[in-house]
Amino acid sequence: MRILRNILVLIFILLISDIFPAVAETEEKEPETLFVMGIGEQELSFNPVLAHTSMEIQVLTALYEGLLTYHPFTLEPVPGTAYKWIISENKLKYNFFIRDNACYSNGEQVEAFHFVDTFLYNLDPKVDAGYSVYLDVIKGAKDFREGKNTDPSSVGIRAVSEKELEFTLNKPASHFLKILCLLNFAPIHPSYKNKKDWDKAESLITNGPFSIYSRTAKEIVLSKNKYYWDTDQVKIDGIKLMFFDDPELLAKEVNIGKIHWTSLNYCSYQDLDAASREKIIPNSMFATSFLFFVCNEKPWDNPKVRKGLALLMPWKELRSQEYSLYPTNRLVPEIPKYPEVKGISQSTEEGLKLLEEAGYPKGKGLPPLVILVTKNGTFYADKIKESWEKVLSLEVKYKEVESREYFSALREHDYTVSSYTWIGDFADPLAFLQMWTSESNLNEALYFNKDYDSLIEESLSVIGLDRYKKLAAAEELLLQQATIMPIDHIAAFNVLEFDIIGGWFPNPLDIHPLKYIEFRGSKMNKWIARDNGESKEKPTS
Repeated sequence: MRILRNILVLIFILLISDIFPAVAETEEKEPETLFVMGIGEQELSFNPVLAHTSMEIQVLTALYEGLLTYHPFTLEPVPGTAYKWIISENKLKYNFFIRDNACYSNGEQVEAFHFVDTFLYNLDPKVDAGYSVYLDVIKGAKDFREGKNTDPSSVGIRAVSEKELEFTLNKPASHFLKILCLLNFAPIHPSYKNKKDWDKAESLITNGPFSIYSRTAKEIVLSKNKYYWDTDQVKIDGIKLMFFDDPELLAKEVNIGKIHWTSLNYCSYQDLDAASREKIIPNSMFATSFLFFVCNEKPWDNPKVRKGLALLMPWKELRSQEYSLYPTNRLVPEIPKYPEVKGISQSTEEGLKLLEEAGYPKGKGLPPLVILVTKNGTFYADKIKESWEKVLSLEVKYKEVESREYFSALREHDYTVSSYTWIGDFADPLAFLQMWTSESNLNEALYFNKDYDSLIEESLSVIGLDRYKKLAAAEELLLQQATIMPIDHIAAFNVLEFDIIGGWFPNPLDIHPLKYIEFRGSKMNKWIARDNGESKEKPTS
């Protein structure tokens, strides 16, 4: 009986191991070698569709991967979850082929159907996904995003098979491949479909080079995803994200070598020692800081009122070299062959004249004007308020919010003027201009102008210099109506332990795919040296 019982127990164990083979396999070990990032205290969304801050996108490079991804140095599109793509002769159809060994962190395969669901999730009007406006180049996407058509089959996105995804465009779009690098379009595991707040769970199913090992309010540890298709080329065991609400404390941690990478956005420069200051890496960015009006209510919907007030702003001071590295009066950073546009500079006489024409001589009759600011961050607002009150009968108020609440406060639109810094997500003028169209979810100015919309729409039908001319005309309209008032193009200042860290490269978008990070001395990741063009061979599964 004892022998029979032992045999039965053994059979039971074997049956259990067949039924639940992944239990032991999926148990993650704590990563031994960690790349440590210091981040200012902020809320992070791990739902790629809803992510919008530069730090959220940066962190998501560890957890997710789209059809295409950024080359870490050039930022050109390179194969990601898709190993190759085919473009039709008329450039209206794009077929992407997903790797056989592309898997989520739980070992399940990534399929074309998952991408279809994720793109439709982006386009769902109820979701209000910010970057969905960039998908308007896809057939039927705009009408679906605006709720004019609720039939998903009307959208030019379909799964040809489990591993082939097809897009049909309205018209050729030279920037389409660059759009697909955005992590907002990375696949979401099907188990999260129709669930709310799933990204707040302690662990998540993701498809990138790392997955979440542990998560607290003060730090998040990511471990290497053994099911990632290119896991052999990931050189570090894991990543630790450490959150600091005190820039001085973060600087001290940098000084003693506990932080491998941070930014001067979060760290106190004054508290960095001499050795740490030598590790600062500056680089100019494809980005612009600007002020903007919320334009949907009277009298701020009147371009004459906006421009009149804008002409009274102290632009010489705001754009001086003392405060700005790269002062500018244009929104789109310099792009070869992109036409010059006329921006706004200071002119008290013209500003007062426009306000009088609008029915508000010297500002009389204007309601109180509210400027949204962060606490201890009122430099621009103070200068503007002083300038306006010097020549106008105008009450200027501040709405102060904590830094970590600023982006959510922007979306409430209960203010008149605010400031913003926008980093282009791809190297094209549309990255700065399409966001201000009437139906864009990124349009925090609530700017509605049919002429502007038409220019952007027309630009999608032409190529080369003609396209740039249409876009430049749209930009000039935006500037001359004082909807957007640029201040400067910005630079990134990263603090990096570059003597021991490799695989990190300065670039205009300040995006550094975490897949490529390595401690010096390890063999270079082969994908860094690989050609940027279409992948010709299918990697083995």
